[in-house]
Amino acid sequence: MNNDKENQIRFRLKIISQIEPKEQAAQNAVEKVRDVLTQSEKQRESTSVRISRVFFSGQILKYAAAAVILIGIGFIAGRLAIPNQPEVNIAEIQTMVDKKCAEFAEKTLSASSTLMDKRMNEMLNVIEAARQKDRQWTAAAFEKIENDRRADNTRMGNSLIALASRKNELHGYEQN
Repeated sequence: MNNDKENQIRFRLKIISQIEPKEQAAQNAVEKVRDVLTQSEKQRESTSVRISRVFFSGQILKYAAAAVILIGIGFIAGRLAIPNQPEVNIAEIQTMVDKKCAEFAEKTLSASSTLMDKRMNEMLNVIEAARQKDRQWTAAAFEKIENDRRADNTRMGNSLIALASRKNELHGYEQN
């Protein structure tokens, strides 16, 4: 038995031995024990009489004795047929369990790492697709701004030409 367990058992027994029950509780316990003992004696007497009559009445005794002998022979043969059990080496078992746990942890980490890499690659692909779309929208916006600027320049140029020609017309009327 382990020293710690033995010390713990002794400590608890010491605590239990210091408990002093009240006199009334002790009397109640003694009365209950007496009642149980008298009831069990009565039951044993009535049961043993019935069982003994059935058991010792001929053929059953012979069959029971034969069964006991056969079971005994089978038990002895079984014990002799079993090879010696190897001694259990706790340190070896602990080493084997630690090795299995380490292998399982390694496999788990590898699987989770692989899954994490896969998810990261998927996330990077989604981010890259979003960047491409954003670049396309930005390029389209700049192109629209440039087209609007050109259109504005063209309109502004046309407006200035129209204004200049009107001014020339007005200036021509004034000279006349």
